[in-house]
Amino acid sequence: MKTHSLKKVFIFTLAATLFWSCGDDKKKNTVSSTSTGVTLPTQGTAQIGAGNYSGLLSQIQCRSGQRLQNVYSFSSSSFSGNSQTTIQGTFNQGGIGGTQVAREYVGVGYYGDVMIVQKVTNGSQVIGYNVLLSMCSMSSNNGAPYISDTRQLTNFAGKIVLDDEVSCGHGMVDSSQTSMQSQVDPNYPYLPVFQVDTWFTKVGCISF
Repeated sequence: MKTHSLKKVFIFTLAATLFWSCGDDKKKNTVSSTSTGVTLPTQGTAQIGAGNYSGLLSQIQCRSGQRLQNVYSFSSSSFSGNSQTTIQGTFNQGGIGGTQVAREYVGVGYYGDVMIVQKVTNGSQVIGYNVLLSMCSMSSNNGAPYISDTRQLTNFAGKIVLDDEVSCGHGMVDSSQTSMQSQVDPNYPYLPVFQVDTWFTKVGCISF
């Protein structure tokens, strides 16, 4: 059987030079799954249709490839800080649960990948954070998929720094250095699992 070796794939994310206008200054910071059109994933839900986030994702275009049909959901209860919060370590696959999103944070990658971080609460208690990733597809010159809807993304880990950014209706992902694994595509079984390194940074204010 023909084999094919792949070098480690890096997605380099530069400082984004994207600018959008802020939404209504009176927009509430506390939102539920129905008030903004952004879904709060249930506990353990690993993938959500990108259509649930169309109001945000339609404003950020992929520089190469196409936006994946699913948004990947990871979660963590390991965090520290107040106005600037740091989340780090190995994240769980799927949402953390909870009943309400107290704050949302948005970051963007150079190729148009989008990170949405949700501060999740039960009542007044913060129980942890969901990290939602909408990735752009990437293929080799001969069409072999590196990142695609047929290659599941798992084993998300790293460090994310958040800023409340009170001038916007949402917070910002100040910086992040994270990694995950793109699993084997059943249509290309000779392509091994490989690591995808990702960097995200802040954007301008976005209304969604």
